[in-house]
Amino acid sequence: MNAVPVAIIAGAGGAGAAAAASLAGAGYHVVVLNRQLEAAQVITDALIADGYSSEAHGVDLLDADAVAMLRDDLVSRLGRVDVLVHLVGGWRGSPTLDRASVDNWIALSPPIVGTLAVLTAVFVDDIRRSDVGRVFMVTSTAAAKPTGGNIAYASAKAAAEAWMLGVAHVLRDTAASSVTVVVKALLTDEMAAAEPEKAWPGYTHVRDLAAAITAASTSTAANGSRLDLTAEYSGA
Repeated sequence: MNAVPVAIIAGAGGAGAAAAASLAGAGYHVVVLNRQLEAAQVITDALIADGYSSEAHGVDLLDADAVAMLRDDLVSRLGRVDVLVHLVGGWRGSPTLDRASVDNWIALSPPIVGTLAVLTAVFVDDIRRSDVGRVFMVTSTAAAKPTGGNIAYASAKAAAEAWMLGVAHVLRDTAASSVTVVVKALLTDEMAAAEPEKAWPGYTHVRDLAAAITAASTSTAANGSRLDLTAEYSGA
């Protein structure tokens, strides 16, 4: 088997870019997946330019057949998949519980829960076989305190958390772990620069998220654990 560990990053936003860079720096071959190939390619091009090993793929993460075909290609070439980082999401809210909340649920459930379901179903056996296997999903504190305004988003995150507990059950009695990372919300440099006077209380910077994921990938991480990153943003 290829000695180089392989990490899959699902999602090419700010969190995906940070996680990809962090895991690449830790020696992983990083595979970035995104519906739009161009966004994933920007991340991998930057990593390759810095001397790291990476590749990008454009794939509909709700298409189980397409993801399975990609998995077969990756494993045939790379021999393994060790880390799966789910960073696909979205946000929609409404003033209160109304019919718009139903539309929000219909819109948010596929990216937040559906893509996680497809990815874990396709890659779980590879994660099980790895002696450093990890599956990560990022949830929000909103899942534990839903309101009428965020009911659809909070419910989707809660469903994804339940799915991760099911993944943990599948990974029992192996060296692999299912880890749910808890944040209030994520912050990027671009967001901070756009509102420099804002304190961003409780936000987690994507670089801190990435560092935590890498640390949990390269050291002990309890299966079924929750990693709380809701400390206030320092502005560092």
